[in-house]
Amino acid sequence: MGLTIHYTLSLREEISAGVVHELVRRTGQFARKIGCAEVGGVLRAGKNGHLASHFFRVSEDFYSFAAAESGWLIQILPGAGCEAVKLGLCQYPRQILLRDGFVSTGFKGGWQLQGFCKTQYAGEHGPEHFLKCHRTVISLLDFWRNLGVSVTVNDEGDFWESRSIEKLRRRFDSYNGLVAAMSGVLRDADSGLSIESPIFDYQNFERLEHEGWQEFGGRINQLREKLSELK
Repeated sequence: MGLTIHYTLSLREEISAGVVHELVRRTGQFARKIGCAEVGGVLRAGKNGHLASHFFRVSEDFYSFAAAESGWLIQILPGAGCEAVKLGLCQYPRQILLRDGFVSTGFKGGWQLQGFCKTQYAGEHGPEHFLKCHRTVISLLDFWRNLGVSVTVNDEGDFWESRSIEKLRRRFDSYNGLVAAMSGVLRDADSGLSIESPIFDYQNFERLEHEGWQEFGGRINQLREKLSELK
């Protein structure tokens, strides 16, 4: 739960694995240049399948995933509190064997990588730090688009489309309130579960929780009612 950037990198062109490796290496150089907190080494996708899974729909209510067969990727940490972003290109099997037989993965050739990066909790270190981290992820995706790769993005901060810092700041504040209020409900639900979230450590947690209730009270009450039904 928290403001997240979802993205897909894809390339229909049949380029060599060596070219992919070079693109990923350049990404690492660019990440260091723009001041990312941590930049990993170039990873072979086939040996790191858990980092490069391709998710696909099997039926209306069932999803599965296929591990990469080949390709290269890199993991980059934009800054403290932010999730690491993975970038690269991979190839996947067109079918995998599940319990009921072989199913199509939807992969149609070329190169691809799906990923997401939750930037919300970079805000633990202040709103300006959040803005820097979120914009850094967008800069990395811009880098891949400038390389000629197709980049599809669903940015919950709406910065990818608008490039508006003020709109991103407002969305961040709104999500902080929503996360604080919903986390508070889950913590107080007496479900026997231990609820942990970085939002509880924010000095202004109570104010954020109050603002979340003001903006999203109806939605949060629905969650509270469902939790009560489970007791």
